[in-house]
Amino acid sequence: MSAPNSRYPFPAQHGPFLSPHELLAAINGSSDCDQPLARWARTLGSLYRDWLAEPSAVWVGRQIAEVAHTIDVWITGQLPRPRPGAPRGIDTVGGVIGRVAEAATSAHWALHHAEDAQRHRAWHHLAEMRGGYEDLVRSVLEGSVDLPKSWPSISWPAAAT
Repeated sequence: MSAPNSRYPFPAQHGPFLSPHELLAAINGSSDCDQPLARWARTLGSLYRDWLAEPSAVWVGRQIAEVAHTIDVWITGQLPRPRPGAPRGIDTVGGVIGRVAEAATSAHWALHHAEDAQRHRAWHHLAEMRGGYEDLVRSVLEGSVDLPKSWPSISWPAAAT
């Protein structure tokens, strides 16, 4: 069943993915779903809330990158192979879920801390990211996109201090 704001019906069989509604509920900490992606989405939501509370906390950025990489390593074995000739995607599943978590956390923060125009833009951005996640899931399940391989990111020496 698709959420009311879906642009298209979300696939009933969505493999290891969460529906957009389930993903946002997990990010916001309002889901008790115990699927792996839900647990990692909850962690990402919590990390972004920590980052909003303490913007100079470099360790949070490193942990976000680690969780996104963990998602990518896990989900790689869960996905169908892309069709031959499928165009390459430009982001990994973990990267997309991380950006949805960032957008959701920012939108909720904006409710209480931003002017009307900024608040509206934050929620519009979240809607765009939710739609992008939906499109990614559909494309992956159809085999119509070849996702890039994950890597754990750069560990900048300055970030370790």
